[in-house]
Formats: sequence, structure tokens, C-alpha cells
Amino acid sequence: MITQHNLKERIRSTYFELISDIAHFSYDELLSVVTNHLTAILNTTHSVIYIYNKWNKKYEIKTSSKETGMFMKSLVDFNDINQQLLESDISDGKSILREKSELLNFNSVIIPLFPKFGSSGFMFLSYPKDVEHLSSNSVELVKRETEQLLKLVNYYKLSEKSVSKSKFLFDMSTRLYSMNIKGDILKDIVQCLYKLYPTFTYYLLLSQDYEAESSLPIKTIEYSDAATKRVSTQAFLTGEVQLEDRVKDKNTSIYAPLRGKQGVYGVLQIITPHAVDFTEDEIDFITQFANTAGAAIENVTLYQHSKHLVSDLKLINEATHKLNSNLKLTEIISIVRMQIIEACRATQVGFIYINDKSDNGFDILSGSTSYFATKQGQIFAEDILSQMQVNTDPMFSGNSKKNLPYCSIMAIPMIHSGNVHGAVLIMHEEKYFFSFESYKLMQSLVQHSTLALTNSILKDKLEESVITDYLTKLYSRNHLDETLKAHMQLDEKGTLILFDIDDFKKINDTYGHYIGDEVIVQVAKIIRTQLGQEDIPARWGGEELAIYLPNASIDDGVALAGQIRTQVESFTEPKITLSCGVSSWIDKELDSVSDVFIRADKALYEAKEIGKNCVVKEKELKKHSNL
Repeated sequence: MITQHNLKERIRSTYFELISDIAHFSYDELLSVVTNHLTAILNTTHSVIYIYNKWNKKYEIKTSSKETGMFMKSLVDFNDINQQLLESDISDGKSILREKSELLNFNSVIIPLFPKFGSSGFMFLSYPKDVEHLSSNSVELVKRETEQLLKLVNYYKLSEKSVSKSKFLFDMSTRLYSMNIKGDILKDIVQCLYKLYPTFTYYLLLSQDYEAESSLPIKTIEYSDAATKRVSTQAFLTGEVQLEDRVKDKNTSIYAPLRGKQGVYGVLQIITPHAVDFTEDEIDFITQFANTAGAAIENVTLYQHSKHLVSDLKLINEATHKLNSNLKLTEIISIVRMQIIEACRATQVGFIYINDKSDNGFDILSGSTSYFATKQGQIFAEDILSQMQVNTDPMFSGNSKKNLPYCSIMAIPMIHSGNVHGAVLIMHEEKYFFSFESYKLMQSLVQHSTLALTNSILKDKLEESVITDYLTKLYSRNHLDETLKAHMQLDEKGTLILFDIDDFKKINDTYGHYIGDEVIVQVAKIIRTQLGQEDIPARWGGEELAIYLPNASIDDGVALAGQIRTQVESFTEPKITLSCGVSSWIDKELDSVSDVFIRADKALYEAKEIGKNCVVKEKELKKHSNL
């Protein structure tokens, strides 16, 4: 029989050798070796160590012997000894001697193990019934020496695990910090979580909208009054790790904020399959993991933001450079519209400009997209413009309630020198299509474009005033002369009509010069209603008006003159009549601008001579028509 002293020496010698060679064993391998030595030293049938697993809250067997494992399984099955019973048996820390039934030809000892450092457990020793019991002193010796061994092993393995985790975090940070695509970073974070906690469930609750792959466990963190009561939201708002034991689901969730230096970018949620108690070391590691992930997300966010800023500045710089090139209004609008569509993928862009002389009080500038040519688009433009004349704040909506086919709307006022000159409307069919960054960019682009747009419109108005008659708003005689000269260089033919208001002096003498001017304006308005797009109306002088018809025959001119003469006779107040002279050219080598004017003037004179209120064309002065 082994003495107490010899037992102590053999156990200590065995444990010392194991500790000396601890680096060559995993935790489970080392405990399996311990049980093999104890079986030999204590002369037991089986020696088994169980260690408590905090993640699933169960005692796990540590043995390399297949025979021992099968024996313990049959023992548990036969006697209905489950984990809960074993746990309750050792809860008081006392060793328990069990006399087994006669059906089992062995006795057993359960020795609880509570090392001062690391996980607890218990040792199960079985031996034949005919073998003398272990003495209480021997049991306590085995308990004390094994607990000391476990303390040293736990400390070493924890230190080793800490080094391993530090290396894991270092490798992870090195890898993540070299990436500049957010999707790649999120994918790597998820893969790291799977390596660390393969049996757990985890989610990345991100604070910003992100179109991630459907395979990634990513959710958007909620912002609402109800959400502020949730543990995940508290982790995001406070920047501190939060724990949640779910009684109903029988699991535990830990929420670790994804923190960077400048803010919190989301929350890492880890859900255990069973309720567990996270140690301070494990919480500290998860915190470090989340901070590493948060810093990587922050880096790529700042990188992408800086790229956007560079791109935005380049866009603004290019646009400003082009807009400062003394362009025409249509060219300016074309540039701005193209920049807007490229920058934020808008499907409709409208340029609305205030014009007090317009019937609606505003103009939809040429170059706006097709929607603004519709009645609905014009009504919407008028509504937005009226709002901005009261409140100059821009409009940014991702889910418009205006009963329009476009949900995402940006309406940005064109402000110059403190005055609202109009608005740029940017729209898309999808909800929440435009980002806040694109909204700020569009504000900057419109601000830089407004001066060029305003200057171009003012320039057009100034040029128009130079070539336009102040009373009739028709072109001036000089402009008509220059236009006719240009057309005779390029076209193959053209026709000129001269009109003279009959007995205009009598109108002035009877009604006064103010009414005389009104009569001229009435005739000018009738002329505008009868014109084609290429026709050029002008005030010839006094009560005489003119129209040049590019690429038109003299018969075309006679027909148009007849229509206008009839309209004037029917719709003027006081009623007046017109005399009309028509000339044309078909050979630029033989004709000059003055020849065309002289022939039209002669025809007009002939119309006056033969009775007025008629149309006469050149070369057939004796033929006239009361059309």
C-alpha cells in the first residue's frame, strides 16, 4: 500500500514534469495526460477530469482515452446522472464517496476542483469494489495538488491566450488598416468573429446606411424614442459595453460600440447560444476587438469622405472654370445639368427663374429636363418657387408627400446679393435616393452657378433690349437689316413684308398719341401670333412694321400678309386697317438688302395708292388683292 508521503512525492514529481513541459501541450492534452498518470498512481479503473465551460454552462470531460469516454457515457446513461446533478454534488466543495449499486462492480470518488485561478471542475475516480477506499487524507492530497496544478496551468494558458489574442488583434488591425473599401473591412470583421466564436451569433449594427452583401450579418441601428430604451442603442449612445441576459431566449448578448477617435460608427452584437457569465478579461478583449473594428471603419469612412471631397472640389472647380468662360445661358444650363446628373444620378433637373414679365411670374429655362415641360411639372415648380420667396431655406426630402412620381427631391434656391432669383429642382423616383453629402454638394454647385446664370440672363436681356423696340418688343430695324444681310449670305431665298397702319395720323389726332401707341402694340401682338419659329418681326419705324421670312417664297409672304391684315381689321380697338407690301429675293448675286427693302417699300406705297387695306407684291404692282 502506497504511503501518504510516497503518494505526495509521486504526484508532485509527475505534476512538476508536466509543468516543465507545459508549452508542448494544449490545455485538453495536458489534462488528459494528468488523468492517465493518476490512473497509474492511484491504481484506479478510470480517472477523469471535468472542467466547467462558461460558454455553454456545462462540465466537459477531459480525456484522450476512448475507453474511458465510453465508460463515462454508459455510466451517466445507466444511472441517469446528468450535468446538473454533478454540479450540485460539488457545489459545497466537498469530496463525495459513492457506493455504487451491485450492478456496477466499482466504487467512485468525486473530488471538486476549485483552483484559485481559472475555471473550476471536478475529478471522477473509479476503482474495483474489492480495492480499499482512498483515505480522506489521500483524497484531500489529490485535490490540493491538482488544484495547484490547475492554477499554474490556467495562469500559463491564459497568458498564452492573451498573447495569442494580442497577436490576433495586431494581425487583424494590420490587415484592416490596409483596406480602403468598407465592404472588404466588414467582411473581414465577420470572418474574424467566426474564427473567435464559431458557435455564437453576431451582428454589426451600423449607424449609417450601407448596402452590404446579403450574406453579411449587418443591420441598421435604429433611432427613435422607443429605440433609446434598447441595450444596443445605449451602447451606441454611451460608447460603453452593455450586457443583456435574455431570460426568455435563455441566452446572453453583449453589445460593444464600434468606436473610432472621432465617434461611434455602430455596435457589435454577440449572442451566446446559452446564458453565460462573461469574464472581465473576455469583455476587455471584445472591447479591444470592437475598437479595432471601429477604428478601421472610421479610417475607411474618412478616406472615402476625403476622396468625395476631392472629387467634389474638382467638380466645383471644373464647373466654375467653365462657367467663367463667358458662355451663353443655354451652355451654362447644359454644363450645370450635366454636372448634377453625373454627381447624384438625378433623373429630372429643372431650372426655374423669376420673371415678373412672364405670365406665370417665372420662366422654366431651356435645358430643363422633360418633366418640367408638363403641366404637373410647371405647377410643382411654381409651388416650390412661391415657398422659397417666403422662406429661402433649401428643401431636402427623401420621401416627398406631394403626390408626385418623384419621391426624392432637392430644391435649392438661386440666391445672389441676398435676393432669390429662382431655384434648381433635382429629383429621382426612388425614396431616399440622394445622400446628405450629395445635397451639400448640390448646394455648393448651385451657389457657384447662380452668379453665372444671373449674369448670362442679364446679358441676354441687355442684348435683347439693344435689338428690341421698347414699345412693341419686336426687333429693331437695325437688327432686321443685319439679320437679312446674314440670311442672304447663307440661304437660297427669302421674303420681306412691310406693314403700314392706314390713316394713323387720324388715330393720333382723334384718340391721342397714347392710344396711337396702343394700336401699334395691338398690331405687334397679332403679328407675333401668326409667326413661325424662324420668322423675324421688327418695327420698321413709326407706324410701320415688318416681317422677314427666311427661305419663304413671295407667295408665302402674300398669304401671311393677308392673314395678318384680316386679323388686324377684325380684332383691333379702335378698328384699323393695314396696307402691305411684299418683296422677295432668289439670287444673292443680283439682289442686295437695300434692293429687297426698296421693292417692298414700293409695293407698300402702291398699296396705299390703290386704296389701302390690301396686299401688293413686287413686280406686279398693277395687280392687287383685297385679301
